Amino acid sequence: MDSRNSNLKPFVIFCAMIASLGTFNSGFNTSALNIPGHAVRECPGVASGVVTYYPNSPLPQCIPMSDWIWGVATGMFAVGGLIGAMSNSYLINKFGRRDSMIMMNANFFIGAVLLSVATTSAQFAIGRIFVGIGSGFMTCVISVYVSEISPPKFRGALTSILQLFTTLGILIIECISLGLDSAIGWRIIVVITVAPAIIQMVLLPFCARSPRWLINENRIDEARAEFLRLRNGDVDAEFNDMILGITKGKGNTDKSPDKVNTTDTDGFDNTPATKEAGEDAAANFESEAQLNIIQVMSIPVLASVCMKIFVVHACSQLTGINAIMYYSTSIFELSFGNNAKYVTIGVAALNVVVTVVGLSLIDRLGRKTLLLISIAGMCIWCVIMTIAMRFLVGALQVVCIMLYVASYAVGYGMIPFVLNGESFPTYAVGAASSACLAINWLFNFVIGLIFPTLLAACGPYVFLIFAGLSLFVFLFVLAFIPETKQKSLDEIGRQLGWYGIDVAEALNRKKNKTKI
Repeated sequence: MDSRNSNLKPFVIFCAMIASLGTFNSGFNTSALNIPGHAVRECPGVASGVVTYYPNSPLPQCIPMSDWIWGVATGMFAVGGLIGAMSNSYLINKFGRRDSMIMMNANFFIGAVLLSVATTSAQFAIGRIFVGIGSGFMTCVISVYVSEISPPKFRGALTSILQLFTTLGILIIECISLGLDSAIGWRIIVVITVAPAIIQMVLLPFCARSPRWLINENRIDEARAEFLRLRNGDVDAEFNDMILGITKGKGNTDKSPDKVNTTDTDGFDNTPATKEAGEDAAANFESEAQLNIIQVMSIPVLASVCMKIFVVHACSQLTGINAIMYYSTSIFELSFGNNAKYVTIGVAALNVVVTVVGLSLIDRLGRKTLLLISIAGMCIWCVIMTIAMRFLVGALQVVCIMLYVASYAVGYGMIPFVLNGESFPTYAVGAASSACLAINWLFNFVIGLIFPTLLAACGPYVFLIFAGLSLFVFLFVLAFIPETKQKSLDEIGRQLGWYGIDVAEALNRKKNKTKI
C-alpha cells in the first residue's frame, strides 16, 4: 500500500506531541501571571507601593509597578515572541528543525532564573523577553516540523496539536496558580516553565529529523531512513515526489510522481528503478540554498503566497482575541466578584475542549471551511458583545466572551499555523514562517498596547471594529485562501504554483529586471 494512503504510525504522534511541548510552554508563560498578578505587584499586609522582604533573604516579596509599567513588563513577552520568530529562519535551516528546538529551550531556563530572582521591574521585563523568545521560536518551528513529518491525510490534525498544547498549558498554569497566588507562590510559578523544557530536551533526540530538511541538505540516505520511521507501507512514490519537488524536478517536469517507480531497495543508493527517471534525478540533484525573506518576496509566486498568509496572521490578532481576553477579567469581576478567577479557568477549559473539536474537524471539513465558520462566529459575537456592553447586560457579556473564545479556538486559533507549514517549499519555509509568526507576535503586542486606549475612546463600540475586521478577513479567506486538506506538500506546491520552479533562474531574472 502507498504510504500516502496507509495508517498513521504512533511514532509520528509521539514526535508531534514532544515537539508541541514547546507551545505547551508558550501557553504556560502566556497566562502564568494572570491570577497571581496582584501578588507580584503588592506585598502582603502592607500599603500598596511598600516593599517587604522574605525572612533572611535579600529578595523582595513583591515588585511594585504602576499599571503602565506592569503592562509594559508583561507585554515584553510579545516582544520576545517577535524576536524568537524572526530568529527562526536561520536556526532551523542551519541546525534543522529538531535540533534547533533542543537549543532554544535555553531561553526558558534563562527567563525562569531572571524572573524567579527579579528585584526590579526591568529585570522582570528582561525575563519575560527571554521566555517570549523561546515561545515565539517554538510556535514557528513546530508548525514547520510537524507539517514535514506528517502524512497528508493527518497533517491538519497533527499540526493542530501545537494549539491544543498551548491551550492545555494555559489551563494547567491557571489551575496551579490558584494554589500559588501568594508572595512566595508567584516566584515558584515563573520557575515551572523549566519542567516542560527539560522533558522536551530529553525526549526530542528520540524523535525523527525532518526528511525534507535532510533532502535539502543533500543527505538523501538519512532522509530515507527517517522517512521509513515515519511511514507505513510503500514509501517510494511519496519519497520520490518529495525529492523531485525539492530538487526542482529537472528533467521530470512532464512526469507525475506516480510514474516514477522504485523498488524496495532503492533510495539508499539514490537510484530509481526507472532508468530514465533515475538518470534525470541523479544528474540534476541539487540541494537548494535556503532563501531569506527578501529573496522569497522577490519571487512572485512565493511573494503572493506570503502576502496571503501574512494577512491571515495579522488578522488573527487584529480581530480581537487578546483584547477580549484582556477585557474578560474585568467583566468577570463585575459579574462574579472574588469568584472571577474560577470563571477565567472555566474559559481556559472551554478553550481546550473546543480546540479538541477543531482538531477532529480540520481534516474532515478542511482548513478553509473550518476557518470561515470560526471567523463568522467571531464576527457575530463581537456584534452581540457591543449590544451587551451598550445596554450593560452583564450575563450576556459573559456569554459573548465564552462563545467568541470558542469560535476562535475551533478554527482561527490553529489553522494559521497549519497554513504556515504546508504553504511553502522547503527552501522558503523557514524564512516565510518566521515572517508570518513575526507579524502575528507584532500585532499581538500592538493590540495589547492600544486596546485600553481604544476602549476608552470608543467605549462599547470598540468591538464593532473587531467585527468589521472579522468580516474583512472572512471575505479575504473566501476569495484568496485555497483548500489544502489531505494533500501532500508537493500537491499543494502544484496547486499554489511553486512546485518545480527554478529558484536560481527566478532570482537572476529579478536581478536582471532590477538592473534594467
